[in-house]
Amino acid sequence: MKPLIPVILFSTFLCAPSLCSEESGKGPLSWSHLPALPDEEGFAGAFAGIVTNKDTEKDYLVVAGGANFPKGRPWEKEKNPEKVYYDLAFKLEMGAEDASWEKIEGPLGERLGYGMSVTLPKRGSTLFIGGKEQAATDAVWEVTADQSGKLTFAPRLKYPLPIVEGVAGVVGETVIVVGGATNREGGGFRTVQEAYMLDTSKGDGEWKWESLPWPEAGKDEMARGRVYAVAGVRADLFYMFGGRDYAGSADPAPGRVHQEKLDILSDCYALGLKGGNPEWKRLKDLPQGMSAAPSAALPVGVSHLLMLGGVSAEYWRQQFEDRPELNGAGESHPGFESHLWAYDTITDTWAAAGELPEKLKDVPVSVPVTTPVVEWKNRFIVPTGEIKPGIRSPQVLIAQVEKLDSRLGMLNWIVVGVYLAGMVGIGYWFMRREASATTEAYFRGGQKIPFLVAGLSIFATVLSSITFMSIPARAYGGDITWYIGQLAMLVLIPVVVFFYLPFFRKLDLTSAYLYLERRFNLGVRLFGSFSFMFAHVGRIAIVLYLPAVALSAVSNINIYAAIIIIGLLCVVYTVMGGIEAVVWTDAIQAVVLLGGAILCFILVVTRLDGGIGELFSIANSDSKLLQNLTFEWNIKDGTTTGLVIFLAFGFNSLIQYTSGQDVVQRYVTTKDIGGARKSLWTTMWMSVCFSIVFFLLGTALYAFYKTQPALLDPAMERNDGILPFFIMQQLPAGVAGLIIAAVFAASQSSISSSLNSIATAWTKDVDSRLVRPGASDEEYLRAAKWVVIIVGLLGIGGAALVAAANIKNAFDTFMGIIGLATGSLGGIFAMGVFTRRGNGRGAMIGAVTGIVVVGFIKFAEKIGIVAEKIQVAGILNAFIGFTSCLVVGYLASLATGGGTEQGEELSIHGKAGG
Repeated sequence: MKPLIPVILFSTFLCAPSLCSEESGKGPLSWSHLPALPDEEGFAGAFAGIVTNKDTEKDYLVVAGGANFPKGRPWEKEKNPEKVYYDLAFKLEMGAEDASWEKIEGPLGERLGYGMSVTLPKRGSTLFIGGKEQAATDAVWEVTADQSGKLTFAPRLKYPLPIVEGVAGVVGETVIVVGGATNREGGGFRTVQEAYMLDTSKGDGEWKWESLPWPEAGKDEMARGRVYAVAGVRADLFYMFGGRDYAGSADPAPGRVHQEKLDILSDCYALGLKGGNPEWKRLKDLPQGMSAAPSAALPVGVSHLLMLGGVSAEYWRQQFEDRPELNGAGESHPGFESHLWAYDTITDTWAAAGELPEKLKDVPVSVPVTTPVVEWKNRFIVPTGEIKPGIRSPQVLIAQVEKLDSRLGMLNWIVVGVYLAGMVGIGYWFMRREASATTEAYFRGGQKIPFLVAGLSIFATVLSSITFMSIPARAYGGDITWYIGQLAMLVLIPVVVFFYLPFFRKLDLTSAYLYLERRFNLGVRLFGSFSFMFAHVGRIAIVLYLPAVALSAVSNINIYAAIIIIGLLCVVYTVMGGIEAVVWTDAIQAVVLLGGAILCFILVVTRLDGGIGELFSIANSDSKLLQNLTFEWNIKDGTTTGLVIFLAFGFNSLIQYTSGQDVVQRYVTTKDIGGARKSLWTTMWMSVCFSIVFFLLGTALYAFYKTQPALLDPAMERNDGILPFFIMQQLPAGVAGLIIAAVFAASQSSISSSLNSIATAWTKDVDSRLVRPGASDEEYLRAAKWVVIIVGLLGIGGAALVAAANIKNAFDTFMGIIGLATGSLGGIFAMGVFTRRGNGRGAMIGAVTGIVVVGFIKFAEKIGIVAEKIQVAGILNAFIGFTSCLVVGYLASLATGGGTEQGEELSIHGKAGG
């Protein structure tokens, strides 16, 4: 065994050089060209979208309609220039080598431009809505492709009114169209204050345009109608930014362009459709009014929408001043504004986000307006468009998100390296002290662990790296309502201390599941042990993967190197030092991660101009504290009901503290039951008092980036990367390394605990009970160490597989299946401890029932048992599994003969529970 240790250490540090990437970031978007449209002029106001044939899985970019000036520029009066609209389309197969455009004549049956386009991924089609030549139309076309790639332009349900120059987007399968202009009553065009939605998930014959409310700019003040706005979609919200309106008789606005009698608008809105009650919300205004930008805002990163260029009132007025004789147009026009504006949906802020490039591989780039944006495989296509007044371009641009480059630096790596070496050193120290010489020492530490160290170890075991990053991320993206769940510890720990702990200590248990055999039977014990082991093998992989992917998303840390280093070092010190090394390193890691969180909080607050006062002022005004806490009964996802949160977190913790080998094993490492009690009281107060630090850290990060939105990286891919991002961006060298070490610490504390407890469960419940009863202690110890190594490598491999195959969703499903049993496991222990008449048959019936009930709620909609997802919050799974198992298990016990003699003795009603 010992010869393996240098090999593992060498392999670990061999990975370190790969932590530095050679690639450097160039901003939020990386641009390139697709083949230009086969038209000398190009088009403004074209339709565009992606069409997919589901059988061949081929994607086609379709561009249709639009208008240009083929005979001369608008200011060249001697050429009698005429604006010409077109009835033609172009098709390009995406992803094909040497692909070229195919031109299609007359697909629409009329010449049109300036309508709206939306791609419907689930139908594999694109909708073209409205448009005009002289008069607006209410026509709607759906474009599809057959197996040969031939396009069909089929008329669909007409829009409720003739419409041009509005904005459209798709939320789920619902098309939303807002604003625009119409001339349905004859005469000139006027903007409309109307919006409609169309549910395309229904059969074609059931399509129906449904009216939506119009947004309010303020109390009793309707927002102005508009054309040439920009639409965006994030999650289940539809966004509308800026645009312009005809000036009419309205009072002069800051964005008025008098020469064109137009008002350039800056107001922005978001529309939510949840609960069947559409509702608009006023957002932060654009820094300046913008109009005619490419019509879709790009959803980049985890929370941003990126607006490309456009025309501001100030810029427009300047062009009139420079060339009044040409109404601001002309060949010398500099082109439209190239800057990008980033809207962050979390902090409700705008920030400049760079500019479109001037050249790509020495080919000039023209900034387009009045053109759609098409999303394809996380890339964004901007086809053709107007590049100067009256001038179009056939260029087709394509962009993809590129994160900012961030390097950890040598000093930070030294700090991280010292910490990691220290953890291995602790393992080596306990190996030299013969802390791993017997199974008694390896699994129980000789029962000489101080209560404070054991308490810190329990706290660190429960608080994984996922929690270390996800709690601040949740508070940053939402509020601190979930802190209410931590208060359940004030009820939970007394229950554990007075009702469960006596059994674990008086029965002198090393494996928690031995209690289940003595109380029920061997089958129940094996169910409990295997449920725990399978769940924690998966947990090791996910605890390795999530922090690694979060760190790699905001820095140059290689995800595989992070997984391997964290995992292998955990294996090393766990193999060497056993439970003593695990408990002592957990205690140190608890101090490191708590110290890291407190230090990070202080550093964030000091970067706010108004300090702690500004933090709470922003948090209060933006409802980031407990303002959203409710007392109405709501068990759906996203619930803010205090009692539901309290119950959910209380039962999640109860299960871990009463049936999780990784926590229960700590109870038998102290000298006596008094020390075990003190360790639990320590954990309780730490959980209640220190968990608020993690929540407030997220609130502080929100306040910081709310006041300095330009510091956010629009390309940040994960919300739980906000803390690592702040660390990499804002903290000085050395300090950043210390906080990264805290992230590693949080991960390692959970992994090492899982490794040792799995080895304990296997050795005590399987190896010594079934496989090799009567073998020597040395043989069991050797097997336990091999279990640590094998399980550790499985966890590392699983995390790397998830990273390589990008199968996070599939892995979450797997973990959900494995996790179905944890609620039932807690219910079995509760039935054993609190009831006289619970028996083994009832326990197994209850366990299966708990699994089935939770599984039905979680997966019934996915496998087609029910039509819609059952609306129960995922945080309630443990509570549902626990109570289902306990209630059904007890009733089944009564129906199958009731309790036994050991049921009386090994419950709170017998001597063992006294």
